Amino acid sequence: MNRTLITLTALTLSASLAAAQEALYAPAPPAGSAFIRVASVNASAPITLDGRALSGKQVARTVSAYTVVKQGEHTLKLGASTLKLNVTGGTYVTLVAQSGKLRALPAEQPGGVTKARVTLYNLSDAPASLTTADGGTRLLDGVAPGTQKSLSVNAVTAALGVMGDGNRVLQAFPTEALKAGASYSAFVFGSGGARSAAWVAPTVK
Repeated sequence: MNRTLITLTALTLSASLAAAQEALYAPAPPAGSAFIRVASVNASAPITLDGRALSGKQVARTVSAYTVVKQGEHTLKLGASTLKLNVTGGTYVTLVAQSGKLRALPAEQPGGVTKARVTLYNLSDAPASLTTADGGTRLLDGVAPGTQKSLSVNAVTAALGVMGDGNRVLQAFPTEALKAGASYSAFVFGSGGARSAAWVAPTVK
């Protein structure tokens, strides 16, 4: 049994029955719809979805709440940049706003009835890992720049963090109750010695 499995098993045993029952009712996209959000690497202008405002001006190194959209074809615009997107129902979609352009990352599936989904999005210039808050156990190791990795975990209460180069912890996050069916994210931004990380729980506006 590897260290990751041992750690997650221990966390599972520490989760209360009440928390596990509550987790069964975690948010998921409505039938025929998906969740969509924006991760802003740089500050940027407002974004529109099918001619309607999706967001206001974007602040650098922030991630918006999810917006519910119908499955199917959509047109998104950021300034002069246009993105055509075919959204699959039941998924979580993250858009990246960077240098005045939009791009869509691979859609994420929800964790399922009994599992939570944890994803590390590395929008920085060097590899990063999702770890326990003390850096002792790597859950998603060596995520390359511009990519993402995901892991399905039991509904537990855990304190996680992001590790950068070597054994340097970029950011330790507060303890979070991970609910089954929900999708949680850690984002890494920046370059060189100015990298930072943010933990994002699933919220819908």
